[in-house]
Order: sequence, then structure tokens, then C-alpha cells
Amino acid sequence: MGLVDHLPRAALGHFPTPLEPAPRLSAALGGPQILIKRDDLSGLSVGGSKTRIFEFVLGDAKAEGATAVIASAGEQSNKLRELAAGANRLGMQPILLLTGVTGARELTGNRFLFEILGAEVHTTPIADRFDPALVAELTRLCDEATAAGHRPYLVYHPGKTGTLGTAAYVSAAEELVAQFAGLDREPTHLFLATGAAPTTAGLVLGLRTLDQQLGITGVSVASPHDQSKAHAIAYANKCAELLGISRRIGEADFAIDDTQRADFSLPATRAVIEAIELFARTEGVLLEPTYTGKAAAGMIAAIRRGAFKPTDTLVFVHTGGLPGLFAHVGEFGY
Repeated sequence: MGLVDHLPRAALGHFPTPLEPAPRLSAALGGPQILIKRDDLSGLSVGGSKTRIFEFVLGDAKAEGATAVIASAGEQSNKLRELAAGANRLGMQPILLLTGVTGARELTGNRFLFEILGAEVHTTPIADRFDPALVAELTRLCDEATAAGHRPYLVYHPGKTGTLGTAAYVSAAEELVAQFAGLDREPTHLFLATGAAPTTAGLVLGLRTLDQQLGITGVSVASPHDQSKAHAIAYANKCAELLGISRRIGEADFAIDDTQRADFSLPATRAVIEAIELFARTEGVLLEPTYTGKAAAGMIAAIRRGAFKPTDTLVFVHTGGLPGLFAHVGEFGY
């Protein structure tokens, strides 16, 4: 029995996702060997890491009899796009609260897809997900959904759903370990983007529980080092309690690289644009500036400063997010 098999789960994606060699990218960087874990090919809407997460979160919502799901995030949120798609698949109404909205509506990228997916969309100028005023807004939407005859389910990462999202990537760690067994050499390091941190937390917890010794670096996309690391450790250990895992995660179990972090409202840096172009022009793999482009830039910088030998094998976890790329068209200078 797997580590997460006792949890409710809704079938939304195509798993396992591929673990693909990237020989032309590896050659362009002078080694080491790079493998790409293609969670961007997970299947729901345009795929991404949130498909895996919402198999567990929406599985829990269905088990509780929910008929509407409510969540908040920014206008280009991959989470909200995948939530809306998954809710539609399972017959629930998606209700989205877009945060940090102060200007006119611009229908591009994920914001456009929210409309195609038929989500009920609300906006607020509040940007901080930990702001009590945002929680009050979400509570109001839950109350309105109840008054309209729905049984609402709130997706709010600091609560239960963040722990379930972490469990989803414990499952991903089990999937990776099975794929590692078919390789001709053991991976020595893994890179991924770290945002709110459940994805990073789940992979760290799962890989360490399964006695995997490879290095793990989460490239923080927005938060400073200490905050990002603390969030990941908290999610991992809360999830360990949920799953009945005795292993606990600490500072030494993984690294956080915050050298690529930037506010989501800022244009992509030159390093991020170069990373996106390099992946596209060597492997035909598309990244985006907010998450995966930063993770790739962090990995590339580590390779170029000599952190790895040509004989090492690195795993890059592609967490998706393609629609967000189209909100940054003017930043590439073409």
C-alpha cells in the first residue's frame, strides 16, 4: 500500500507523467545529464502540478458532498485554472476570488481561461493571502454559495487543503522513485519551483521517507529564503502527521535558492528569459516566467558555477503554467 492510498482521490489527470531525458539541453550546458519530470503533461486543461494536487483536494471535496469550490489567488493563477477545470469535471461550481486586482480586467492567459471554463469570478484589491480581510472575503463567498443552495468547500492553502496538496506530491515522490529504478544511473539532484511550498514539501517528505539521498533545491519564486524554507518544513511535517509517517523534515533535508525570486508584478529577468529560450530551443519544452522559468534559471546558474560534475544526473520538475507565458509577451523583445 502506498503512502497516500487511504486518502480520497478523484481521477483527473494522466499519471505517471513522463521522466524524459534532455540531451540537447545537457549538451548546451556542458553536462550534467538532465531529466525533465513532465508534470506539465498531467492532462487537465493544459496540465501542470495542480492537476495532481486537485486529485486529492477535490477528491476530499467530493467525499464531503461539496457542490461548489471556492478559492483565491492572482489573476494569472494556474491553481485557479486547474481548480475550475477539475470542478467542472466533477460537477461542482468553481467560484474564484482574484486577489491584488486594482485595474481594468485584461483577458489574457489564465484570466481568459477562467471565463472559458465558466467560473464565477470575483475580484479584490487584497493581495496578501494571509490577510484576515481576505479570509473574510472568502467566508462571505462561502455564505453566499450556501444561500444559493450549494454546499461549498473552501480551498485555502494555510488550512487542510494545503496539507492535502502536500500529500499529492508525496505520491509524486513515489512515482519518481519507481521511475528512478529504471535509469542506468541514480539522480544526484532535483530542482523545482517553490511558491506557496506544498509541492516542494511533498516531494521532500516523500523522497526522504523513501530513503532517497539525492539533493533537493527549491528555487523560490517570490519569498525570501527563510520564509520559503519555513513554509515547506511546516507543510511537510503537518502532512507527515496526516499520513502517519514518522519521518520529520528539517533544515538539512533540502535547500532553498532565492536568487531568482521577484515580485509577480515585475517583468521577467534576463536570466529567466534566457532559461525559457534555452529549454524551448534545445528540447522544444515551454516554460513560463513566474515559476518554471525561475526554477530553470536557478538550475542553470548552479550548473554554470560548477556545482555539479558532468557525470551527475539532475531532475528538473516541470510544474506547468503555460497560459501564464502569454501574459508576458511584451517582455521578450521580439
